Amino acid sequence: MKTHSLVVTALMAVTTAGTVMATDLIKDNDPGVRSNVYINDTRDNFSSGWKAMITNADPAGTLASGVWFNAAPIPRPLAMAESMAPFSDDLRARLRDNSTDGLIVVKNGMIVQQYFRYGFGIDQIHLIHSTGKAFTSFAIQPVYDAIGPEGLSRLLYEYLPKLEGKFFGESTLAQALDMKNGMEWSENYEDPSSATMVSGSVGGWDPLDPKKGPESWYERMFDYPKYGEHGETWVYSSASVVASSFAAAEIAGRTFSDLVQASYNKLGFEDRSYYAANQFNELGSEGGQALTIRDHAKLGRFMIETTNSPYVNDVWNVIYEPNDPGDAVFLKKYGGDFLGSVGYKNYWYKINDGVIAALGSSGQLLYVNRAKNLIISKFSSFVQGQGHEEFEEAFSIIREIAEQY
Repeated sequence: MKTHSLVVTALMAVTTAGTVMATDLIKDNDPGVRSNVYINDTRDNFSSGWKAMITNADPAGTLASGVWFNAAPIPRPLAMAESMAPFSDDLRARLRDNSTDGLIVVKNGMIVQQYFRYGFGIDQIHLIHSTGKAFTSFAIQPVYDAIGPEGLSRLLYEYLPKLEGKFFGESTLAQALDMKNGMEWSENYEDPSSATMVSGSVGGWDPLDPKKGPESWYERMFDYPKYGEHGETWVYSSASVVASSFAAAEIAGRTFSDLVQASYNKLGFEDRSYYAANQFNELGSEGGQALTIRDHAKLGRFMIETTNSPYVNDVWNVIYEPNDPGDAVFLKKYGGDFLGSVGYKNYWYKINDGVIAALGSSGQLLYVNRAKNLIISKFSSFVQGQGHEEFEEAFSIIREIAEQY
C-alpha cells in the first residue's frame, strides 16, 4: 500500500443547531450536535459521513450479509461503579464534537465512567471496524500458542494450497499477522476503487457486484501485485487478516466461526454480536464485527490479566526497529506522531512498554494500559473515513482521560 493523503473531494453543508463550543453547558438529555460539515455520501461505495453512522449503529440492517454470534454460556460482566464521576463539560463537548457514539472507562475491572450519544447504549452493538483485527488475532490465539514460532514461520500456501504460486502466498503466517507480507493494498475510504472499498462486495459488507456475483476472497483479493519484500514492508491490508483467519481454521481443523465463538466465550461476552460474512460463509475478519462497547472492552481485560500466553506476551514485548522499513511505514498510517506507536504486533499498536491500542477507521479505539489496569473503549462515527484531525483529537481525549487515573 502506498501511503495516501486523505483527499476530500465533495463536501456539503448540513443545517444544524449550530456549532457547540467547549464552554457551553452540556445537559444530560442534550441530544448533541455533530459537525456542520459532512462528506457527500450519496455515492454507492462510501464509508464516511452519515452512511458510516447508520451502518455503525445498525449493521444487521444495513450490511449486505452476516451472521449472529451468541453471548457466552457463562458471561463475565464488568463490574459497574455505584456512582460514576461525570466527565467535565469541556470533555463532554469534545467527545460530542469528535463524533463519539459511546465511551467507557474500565479501571481495575470496573466501569467507572461512561458517555453515550443519543441513540446509543451500553448494550447496543456497533461496528468496530479495524479494532476487529485485534479480535481476529485473539480468535487465533490458541492456534498461535500451540504452533509456536516454527508454525508461525511456515508459508501461507503451506496452510492454504489455493495461495500457491501467488506472491502473497509466499509470506509467512507471522508476517500476515504483522501485515508484513508486501502485497500492494490501497485503503482509502473516500475512493470507491481502492482495494478496501472493492473488498466490501467480496466480504459481505456491500451488495454484490452484479457483473461478478458472489466471490470468495481467493478469487479476487489475494492477487494484488508486489509492493515490497516479505517481512520488510508494512502494508495495511485486509487480505492479510482474512488469510490469517483462513490459515488458523485449517490448522485447528475447525471453522473460523467456531474459533470466533470460542473466543467470545473465553472473554465472557454478555451480549449477542453480529459479523459480516459473504455468500461462502467467509467472515469479514478484517473488521466486520459488531459488538457492544462493554464486550469490546473485555479483550482489553484479557490482555491485562493474561501472562501465560505467547500471543499476549508477544504483543506486549514487541520491539520497534526504527531502521526496519516494515516497522517505520505504519507510523504514518494515522499521522504518526500523535499516535506515538513504537511497534506493531498481531494487529495491535504498541504505544509504549505499558500501553497497547487497537483502532478502526471510523474512530473506534481500544486503549489498554497494563500498568494502570485501565481500559478505554471508544465507539465513533467519524465524518471522514480516515480523518487525521479527528484521530488526533480522539487520541488527545484518550490521553487526557488516562492521565486522570
